[in-house]
Amino acid sequence: MPQARRATTNDALIYQPALTRRHALAGATAAVALTRPALAQTHPVKFTLPWLAEGGSVFLIAGKQKGIFAKHGIDIDISRGFGSLPAGQAVASGQFAFGTMITTPVILLVAKGLPLVSLAVMDYDAGMGVGVLGDSPITGPAMLAGKKIGDVPTSAEFPFFPAFAKKAGFSLDSVQFVNTDAKVLERVLAEKQVDAMTGVASSSLPIFMSKNIPVRWMLYSSVGLPSYGTSLVTTQAMLANEKGLCAAMADAACESLAFALTDPQQAAALFLKALPEMALNPSANVFLRIGMGLHDYAVAKPEAKQHGLGYADPATLAAMVDLVMQSVATPGMQRPTVESWYAPGFGGKVTLSAAQWSAVDARVTEFGKLLA
Repeated sequence: MPQARRATTNDALIYQPALTRRHALAGATAAVALTRPALAQTHPVKFTLPWLAEGGSVFLIAGKQKGIFAKHGIDIDISRGFGSLPAGQAVASGQFAFGTMITTPVILLVAKGLPLVSLAVMDYDAGMGVGVLGDSPITGPAMLAGKKIGDVPTSAEFPFFPAFAKKAGFSLDSVQFVNTDAKVLERVLAEKQVDAMTGVASSSLPIFMSKNIPVRWMLYSSVGLPSYGTSLVTTQAMLANEKGLCAAMADAACESLAFALTDPQQAAALFLKALPEMALNPSANVFLRIGMGLHDYAVAKPEAKQHGLGYADPATLAAMVDLVMQSVATPGMQRPTVESWYAPGFGGKVTLSAAQWSAVDARVTEFGKLLA
C-alpha cells in the first residue's frame, strides 16, 4: 500500500480518498490522508442518532463501516433516536456518550439546565419550513396569509412558525392551522385538504419525491431565521475529562462526512450493507438518494467551504439563541451564552478542495431548486 501524505490549507486538512491499486495503475495522483494521532487505546462509544437511520445519517454509519472511526481509536455503537429532544436528554443522562441532534433543541435543553455541549455543527440548515405542492399558486412566504396550513403541534419546526410569519410579513392571525397526525400530514397536503404544511424538508420531501409528487419548500432560513442543522453533542463532563476522545470523535465524524460528500455511491452502499433490512425495501435507493442530496445541500454552505467541516459561525449561533428564547422559552429557563454550550476548535479541521466542492454543488443542484 502506498503511504499517504498530508496537505493543509488555512490550517484545515484537505480530504481525498485513500489511493487504491486500481487508481495507481490508472495514473491517479497521490492521495492526501487525514490521519491524526490516534487515541492510545480503543474506546467503546455509545452513540445516538436524532431519528431513524436515513439520508442525513449515512455519513456516520458509512464512516463506521469504512473503518474511519476505528482509525481514530473509536469503537462506535450507533443507535436510532426518537427525536432530537429525547436524544439530547439521553446524552445528558449518560445513556449515550455522544450523539447528533438539531442545534436549536441543544440550546433549548441547555437553557433548561442540561449539561450539553456541541463540538461541531454537521450541516447548516435544519430544513424547517413550509411545503406547498408544485402547482400551488403560493410562490412566496407572504402569500401564506389567509391560507389553510397543516401542522403537527409537537413537531420541531412548529414553535418557530410565528417568527417565520413575522419575518415574512404576514399576520399569524390570518392563517388557519389544521392540526394533523404526523403519519398523514404529507397525504393531507397531497390531497389538497390544506394549502400548505409545516415540516422538516429532510423528512417530508423524500415522501413526496418518491411518489413523483412535485413540491416546493419555503425554508425558515429563507426569510433570515438562523437554522443550523445537526450538531455533534456530548456532556460538559465528557469534554472536561475526555478532551482527547472528544477531539477524536469530531475528527472521525468530519472525515466520515467528507468521505460521504466525495463518494456518495460507496457511502450509500456501505450504509445499506450495515442495514440490510432497508435494502429489501424497493424504494430504499430512491429515499436514500433524496435524503443524502438534501443533507449534502445543507452541508455545502460558506461555513464549511471557507472554514472546514464542522465549523460554526459564532454570530449565527448567538442569533439562534435569540430565536429559541423568543420562540420557545418558558418561565424558569436561563438564557445561555454561546460559550456555555458550544466548544470551538473541534470542527473546521477537515475540508474539501475547490474541485470537490464543485462536484458536490453540481450533484445537489436539483435539491436546491426545491428549497425556495
